[in-house]
Amino acid sequence: PGPAGTGAGRRPDGGCTMTTAERGFHPFAVLHVLRKTILLYLIPLVQVLFERNWQALWTALVQDAVLFTVLALVSAAALHASRWQVDAQGTLTIRWRLGVRLDRSLRAGQLAALTIERPLLYRLADASKVVLYPAGQKRTLTLMLTRKDAQWLADRMMPVEDAVAHTPHGGEKLAFAVLGANSLSTMALLVLALRQSEPYAPDAQTAAFAHLNRLAAWAARWLPMGTAWLLVLGGVLFCASLARSAAQAAHYTVWRTDTQLGSRGGLVRRYELRIRLRHLSFADVRRSPATWALHYSPVYVTASRCQPEVPLLVWREDGPFLQELLPGFALPPDEPVNAHNRSKLFFLPAGIPCGLFLLLTAVSRYTLPGLTVPLLVLTGIAGVFLLGAWAGYRREGVWQKDGRILLRIQHGFHLHNICVFCPTPALTALQSPWAAAVRRTNLTLTFPGGIRRKVRSVRCEDISFMDL
Repeated sequence: PGPAGTGAGRRPDGGCTMTTAERGFHPFAVLHVLRKTILLYLIPLVQVLFERNWQALWTALVQDAVLFTVLALVSAAALHASRWQVDAQGTLTIRWRLGVRLDRSLRAGQLAALTIERPLLYRLADASKVVLYPAGQKRTLTLMLTRKDAQWLADRMMPVEDAVAHTPHGGEKLAFAVLGANSLSTMALLVLALRQSEPYAPDAQTAAFAHLNRLAAWAARWLPMGTAWLLVLGGVLFCASLARSAAQAAHYTVWRTDTQLGSRGGLVRRYELRIRLRHLSFADVRRSPATWALHYSPVYVTASRCQPEVPLLVWREDGPFLQELLPGFALPPDEPVNAHNRSKLFFLPAGIPCGLFLLLTAVSRYTLPGLTVPLLVLTGIAGVFLLGAWAGYRREGVWQKDGRILLRIQHGFHLHNICVFCPTPALTALQSPWAAAVRRTNLTLTFPGGIRRKVRSVRCEDISFMDL
């Protein structure tokens, strides 16, 4: 039988035996809507910037209070009038009745993937964020439900049966934590945390920067102060990103059934992913200098609009588990492509900043010698991206193996090795007059959901099997 109070049972094939009663959403759904109206509260404060008096400030605060009260009442009424249910055929129906009736339905067979996210704040409030990805559509469906309702909905829409599971251990778990670290996302989280903590704990923020100053002063004994600050800040961001990635790798499990692929885990932010294999668009094995050092590569999967931030697993090439998860998976040939007459535009995105930093370094040698070493560091970083562009120039291409399209694309530090599972991606070949003269073209593959991948300057003979 289903959970108490649902009025639904479970058939052996995973379907529902009867229609469930209508259920409401978690109150966090209202907070999600109110967060998007924050701009309305700032509009009355504009006049304060021009008038600069207490009376105008008081009027603006009153207007903000009235706006917040009205929006809160409207949101509460919408929350009370909104319901969702799943019928006997596994069709999810969402009903919004506030002045007008807006209904949306989604059959279980139309679902390409779903995710359940439970950050720490959500867990304290017994809330879960469920994101549903209809196959071939750009729009997604986001629901704020209780933890029990979210798990029940996932089990009804995409039931998991006879799953073969794998949990990373030892070196594989360490590689998962290291390769999942993302300094850019960590920097965004750090900026957000500083902004949120500014009105509440300025002393803590000052203390944090004081510690960074001490570390930079210690590093400045051997390096100029600007360079020391760059190294200290980069190290702090990487350590924070590493800790965040390690928390994601905690309790992590990847599993597969005859029809689905999924993963779950996380320590602070609980996360669960379910993907239907027949709607799987492609698998992406990303390689970088870190993967060559660790001998592991992260594997990401995409289905419709679902592009998880967390890798499905980290894979050692001599390990068979990836073939068990994704039968038919193949890698592009590990050899350079024919780069004769290839476009030099590969080097433009990385070459421009590298040349600019190099010029600034030469100028600073005579005008501001104190900035020379920091600019050299930035030039070195841009030079690494230029080396990545060189790797893409030599190795980017498209192949066909056992009926599957294989791509290799260079983005920054990462070399993306893509195996296409979608049987009919849309193909677009774009040629400039110069590319047409040397029989080369840019090939763009558009997958269901509008996800695009472009391979630059490939030979027309290499894509003859696509009948373009």
